[in-house]
Amino acid sequence: MLAAGLKIGKSLAEPDLLAEANAVIEAMKQRGAEVPIPVDVVTAKEFKADAKATIKKATEVEADDLILDIGPDTAKKLAQQLKAAGTIVWNGPVGVFEFAAFENGTKEIAKAIAASSAFSIAGGGDTLAAIAKYGIEQQVGYISTGGGAFLEVLEGKTLPAFEILEKRARG
Repeated sequence: MLAAGLKIGKSLAEPDLLAEANAVIEAMKQRGAEVPIPVDVVTAKEFKADAKATIKKATEVEADDLILDIGPDTAKKLAQQLKAAGTIVWNGPVGVFEFAAFENGTKEIAKAIAASSAFSIAGGGDTLAAIAKYGIEQQVGYISTGGGAFLEVLEGKTLPAFEILEKRARG
């Protein structure tokens, strides 16, 4: 959202990676695709399970807001895209799903992945917790418990353990 020029209030971000984020947005445009930017969000003034959740347009985030989930319109849009996908890689929830008021986005993503006919791959500790919470283990094609290593393999990196296995396989 920050790279797209939207205000994010007090939400966590990595401003030093804006150039990389903009490069990804541009690369996707060149391929005729887009990075999904939320059109609505769920905010709170403090990070607490009982904080008052407020749904607002992504363009209306205030300086003292924390974005703790995607909004319902964004969740519906992403769910439709996931149901139409051929392959899904899921790494990370889209909200603070541990707090009931901020779980809808992650719950909708989980349900959409479960309902999709796409081959789905999921990894990362929070992702695994969401999969367990919403009971979709049987609908995900492959679940990695490798966390960061999972992402490195998808990036095309060769992990030391893989190198050893390859050497053994060659004799």
